[in-house]
Amino acid sequence: MEWVGATGLAAGIYVGLFEMGIAFVLWQLAMRTVSRTARISNLIFLSPPISLVLLFFIVGEPVLPSTLLGLVLILGGLGLQQRQKTPAEPAEARS
Repeated sequence: MEWVGATGLAAGIYVGLFEMGIAFVLWQLAMRTVSRTARISNLIFLSPPISLVLLFFIVGEPVLPSTLLGLVLILGGLGLQQRQKTPAEPAEARS
């Protein structure tokens, strides 16, 4: 692996501190403030679709069919997980 110098090192520090570090701290603070963390915690999986959209519009990265399939699977799984479950009727009420 070739060393890219101070520019590469600065870019790595930037990504580590800002894009990952601060985002992680903010995520942890958000998780502490909500009462239903099990429901909110899966929203972290929205990161890949958001990244995909940003890469497409800002950088011009091509979106492959396999990527779209993965996006559909991620969003479908999140949708299933976020659905409200209706409580079952008590047995006495059904008779």
